[in-house]
Parts: sequence; C-alpha cells; structure tokens
Amino acid sequence: MSSAAIPRTPTITWLLDEGAQSAAAGILLGEVCNRLVAEGLPIASAIMSVASLDPMVAASRLRWRRSDGRVVAELQFHGTSGLDEQLAEQVARDSTNAQSVSWSIADGAELDTKQREYLDDVCLAMKAPLQAVVERETTRALLRAYLGRRSAERVLSGTVRRGTGETIDAVIWLSDLRDFTRFSETHVLEQVIAALDDCCSHLVGAIQPFGGEVLKFIGDGLLAIFPLAGADAKAACRAALAATRAARQGMARLDESRIGSDLRRLPFGVALHVGAVMYGNIGAPDRLDFTAIGPAVNTTSRIQELCRTLDCPVLISREFAARCEEALTPVGYHILRGVGEPAGLFTIRELRP
Repeated sequence: MSSAAIPRTPTITWLLDEGAQSAAAGILLGEVCNRLVAEGLPIASAIMSVASLDPMVAASRLRWRRSDGRVVAELQFHGTSGLDEQLAEQVARDSTNAQSVSWSIADGAELDTKQREYLDDVCLAMKAPLQAVVERETTRALLRAYLGRRSAERVLSGTVRRGTGETIDAVIWLSDLRDFTRFSETHVLEQVIAALDDCCSHLVGAIQPFGGEVLKFIGDGLLAIFPLAGADAKAACRAALAATRAARQGMARLDESRIGSDLRRLPFGVALHVGAVMYGNIGAPDRLDFTAIGPAVNTTSRIQELCRTLDCPVLISREFAARCEEALTPVGYHILRGVGEPAGLFTIRELRP
C-alpha cells in the first residue's frame, strides 16, 4: 500500500461514492475490474473470496475474466472441501474481514511499481463498500433462512413493528409427522434431529418450487401458505396440490432409503384449506414472529388432526374443493374439534378409499 493519500481516480471515486450500493459482491467486483481495464491496467483476471453466514454456503469464490467482463461464482457448501477452507473459520472470528482479492496480469504485460501501489489503493478503497455489500447479503440470506423469502422481503422493506401486516387470501398448508412423540421418546436425540431434517428438506423442497411460502416449523409440524395472486384461486389450489404430490413422492423415496438403513418410516399428514389470514408481525415489542394467524389457520389445524383419525394422509376442505379445478374425492362430513357444524372433507383422487 502506498504511503501517499489514496488517489481519486475514476475507479476509486466510484468505489467511495457508489460502491456500497452494489446489489452483490460479484457486481461490485465486476464493476471495479471493468473500470480498471478502462483506465489501462493490464489485468487479465481477478479472484475475490468471500466468507458467508449462510446455512448452506460456507464461502464463495468470485472470478472475473477480462475476456468477457463477467463474474462467475464458485460455491463451497458446508461439509465439503475446496475453495478457501479457512474462510469458514474466518467468518466465525470476524465476518467483515473475511474477504480477499488477488489479480493476475495479461500475458506479456508487467505492472510497474506505481501500478502495483495503485491496485493496493483500490483494494483499500474497496474494503468499506465491500463490507457493506457483504453484510447486506448476509442479512438477507439469514432472514430468508429463518423467515422465508416473502417474509424476509417484507421485513427488509421496513415492516418491523408489532401489529403491522396485512390480511391476504391464501391456500393454507399444515402438515405433521404421525406418532412422532413416541418416535422422539424411543430414539436418541441425533436420530430425532436427523429424521426432522430429512422430513423438512423433502417437504420444503416440494412447497417452495410451486410458489409456497414456509412460515413456521412447529415441532414436527409445518405451516405454509400459497398466496392467491389477485383473484386466481385456481392457480393457488393447483400449486398446492402439485406440492402435495411432490411431497408424497419425495417422502416415499425417503422411506425407502430409511427402510434400507433399518430405520422406521416417517408417515405424515397434510391438510389444505383456503381462506383469509392475517400475515405480519405478532409477539412482544422486542421479540416478534412473522407468521399467519386467523380462523382459517385454526380450521386447517383441526382438519389436519383428522388425518390420523380417518387414516387419510391428505385431507382437503370444502372451501378448497370449491375453488379447485381438479375433481377431488369426498370423504364425508366430519366434526372438527371446537366447531359445531360438520365439515365436508375431500382427498386427492389417488387416495380414493
């Protein structure tokens, strides 16, 4: 690093004035490299390693190439080797300093002393805006991991006060594992956690691709919604049924794998209902939960309780069936706990008794 003050070149001026507004670390790196090329520096490529606080990604390596001016990301997932393995340790110590940049020069070119000092100055000027960008990406990743994409974006947009939210119409999904209390009492903790993780992975992996938003894990249960886009209830119902079938297929494959490892199956039940839910911040002034509540959620919970009683893994409300374009199979009228009038229930056609 040069001993003189950092020069206000076009690249450094952009970094100091606008760099922190970059949408992602890769965008910032690409912008800096392309600007350095425009200034005449003979750099051929650049690599920036960034540690991550993400439940899946431990670190990433961002690689810029002069040949196309693009940035490519290489990800290192938790539990795998490769990239800079020390980054995961760095982030635990100091997440704001777990970044580094290295440059390579075009064949036949050389950097003089002044150019080398200038690249050091660029790295120094990049530190603060890069820190801001990485911290913003980290915040977004953590909120999405704990709240879900839709809820995370609402919180990031400023919906953070208790009692704020909105009433939306949505398909409500509520599922849980059967006999999981007995399972947890007869298995060691590691087996219980592994079973829950496997189950959640398959259910969430089925819900999210069809536009569902997972709001909460409740022990071995899962609450999700499929918001109605405008007045298109048919599309939301269609998506919820597709997610239900995908979840059943995924869990069937999981059961086959568990049986092959001398482990018990993980039977589960799903209830689907449609109605208005209050979606927003609920809780104490300084401890909030972004979730959905309301009579429709309570009704879905009561329907889900009947999955075991009726020995039917998928139960669907009459309100859902009335908005669904698919012909569903009726399973009769049944009393819901706490509800006086019997409710008409349905299931998917492949589960016809």
